[in-house]
Amino acid sequence: RSGEEEQVNNVLQFEGISLDVSQHRVWIQKKEIILTATEFKLLEYILRSQGRVLTRDILLDKVWGYDVAVTTRTIDTHVKRLREKMGKAGDAIETVRGVGYRLKQE
Repeated sequence: RSGEEEQVNNVLQFEGISLDVSQHRVWIQKKEIILTATEFKLLEYILRSQGRVLTRDILLDKVWGYDVAVTTRTIDTHVKRLREKMGKAGDAIETVRGVGYRLKQE
């Protein structure tokens, strides 16, 4: 990647959620929230995948890496905690029953 392209991809935004990859910081409606490294990676991947349903297997692979002994319930727990920390903005992460998660498209 070129440096310029990297700059453009540094900040991901979606309906009041701003995630700065290089600074490892997240803001909801301009108020910073503190996330664990895993929650940050999870939110980053969800934001990068707008419009796509992310299965638990995809999230396991992309966020945790398949070599880690993590169950799909762990993913649900992390998504629940992430939503709680995000407050009202957490509603943007939609559960797709029996499949996984996606960003809610209005």
